[in-house]
Amino acid sequence: MLEFSFEIMSDSNINIEYIYGSELFKLNLFLKNGYWTIHPFDGMLLQNRELCKLVIIDLFKNKYFQIMLAKENIALSSLRTSIELEPSREPEESNPAERRGGRWEDPIDKTEEFIGNHSIEEIIQIEHDVLEQRVTFYTDLLKKMFMDNYGPGDYEFDKVQSLVRIFKESQGKMIELTNTK
Repeated sequence: MLEFSFEIMSDSNINIEYIYGSELFKLNLFLKNGYWTIHPFDGMLLQNRELCKLVIIDLFKNKYFQIMLAKENIALSSLRTSIELEPSREPEESNPAERRGGRWEDPIDKTEEFIGNHSIEEIIQIEHDVLEQRVTFYTDLLKKMFMDNYGPGDYEFDKVQSLVRIFKESQGKMIELTNTK
């Protein structure tokens, strides 16, 4: 598999696959409100700001990524990321319900920001990709279990197989959502 690959979905949407440290990460580059934004689909990157920063910095240094940007007339210096890569400058309080700056912290702010930056199709695609990663992980686990002489009829094998089936069914339902308008 190539270290970097991409698929142009439309004039304003490019899916990217990038291998960092032998792990495949999926990202999306999209044009919204005149700005190109790179968004990681991988839950590991969304939950770990430090790793996300390392992956994106490494991606920006990748010559194939730079060439793809040049061919698509996207300036590297103008790219944004959908998640904040720099640590916040104000100290985090241990209790989000505490007062901050004269107002109560609104836990919905991040949700509203996420919704404001993504279309429903993008949100469905993000969730679909997360499920795809889960299917891949558990399918690999099933293969390993099978090689370790587990198989149908074994309690744990059957439970993992059920998880894969549930994830695939959910993916199918998500695809139906994108096909209905």
